[in-house]
Amino acid sequence: MLKHLQEVLQLPEVEGQGSPEVTLTELGPDGSKEGGHVEVEDGAQGREEKAAPMQPAMTTVPPQPEEEDGLSYIFLRLASLDTAVHRLNVQFHAMDVRMAQFSQGLTQLRTCLAEAQEVLSALNQTSTRNQHDIGRMEGCLRGRRTQTKCFLIFKEFEGYDQAHTLCQTRGGNLAMPADATELGVLRRYLYDAFQPSNWPCWVGIHDRRAEGLWLFENGQRVSVFDWYKDHLVSQPNGGMRENCISLSSDDGKWWDSDCAQPQEKYLWLLPLPSQPESLASGSQEAEHPLPLTPISSPPAPQLGQ
Repeated sequence: MLKHLQEVLQLPEVEGQGSPEVTLTELGPDGSKEGGHVEVEDGAQGREEKAAPMQPAMTTVPPQPEEEDGLSYIFLRLASLDTAVHRLNVQFHAMDVRMAQFSQGLTQLRTCLAEAQEVLSALNQTSTRNQHDIGRMEGCLRGRRTQTKCFLIFKEFEGYDQAHTLCQTRGGNLAMPADATELGVLRRYLYDAFQPSNWPCWVGIHDRRAEGLWLFENGQRVSVFDWYKDHLVSQPNGGMRENCISLSSDDGKWWDSDCAQPQEKYLWLLPLPSQPESLASGSQEAEHPLPLTPISSPPAPQLGQ
């Protein structure tokens, strides 16, 4: 609009910021100024003069009482937390001390347990030796004795392996007659113990390693045999099913039998490789002398009944 007025009034353009001040004068017929005049001032300058607001002065607002209460509460809570943490540290320290005491006590208990186990092991070994010594004494006192071995009959209903285990707990093994002399002693001993009956009795001989290869329990090969033979039955005849040897009490002959089948009124023999020193020094003058030959020996006592 100002530009249009400039063109109508033929006013030059003025460079600068804002619009130039324009004065409108109404001329009369005689060229004199009549009426009022309209002044158009620079709009930017006018706006600045009109819109110059007053800036408020910077002042420091004092803290409110509510803010002070909030800070005090926070500090109080921090102090409480610090106290709680201190108590926890004290409790943890006490727990560490107790744990150290428990660990020390546990170590002592383990040491005592190890010592007790050693003592128990020693007692077990002593008990085993005592059982073996008792078995040797019993075998030589109540059974039959040769120059180097003692034999004893036990009346039990067991299989071959169970009989061998029970013999070992008494300090011996199943009887292993090494020669004809020991076979004669066993034959007479069985006959005197069970006449007029006939009962089978295990001895420590088997061919479980290989069929027909008869071995003692100690692994040595058998060199002397006494199989039962007649016109009806010839031993051994069991093949792979019968691999252990039992002796008949009426004649002392050998029969091959099933190792897992318990013998009827099962009997087994206990050979002992040595005799107690008390018997070796004075067996002939003992109150119950032991026979050295199978012929004049008294009947064996009945055990396990």
